[in-house]
Amino acid sequence: MEQSFINFEDQKFTNLDVFPGTSWTVLTEPVPEGSIHRLKMKKGTIIPPHSHPVDEFVYVISVTRKTGDR
Repeated sequence: MEQSFINFEDQKFTNLDVFPGTSWTVLTEPVPEGSIHRLKMKKGTIIPPHSHPVDEFVYVISVTRKTGDR
């Protein structure tokens, strides 16, 4: 499996209709059992609790967040 990377300048974001206010771009593929992507969220975006079939690692660059009631 050969991995390819996308240059920062060439990133094209696509809206994620399932989570209004979000868009994403894939940074590299393939990755065993998943992908590496970048997500943008508009202020006030709410992503409800959900699950993934594989582990997910999240790096937050800038955020004010609320998890549950905290």
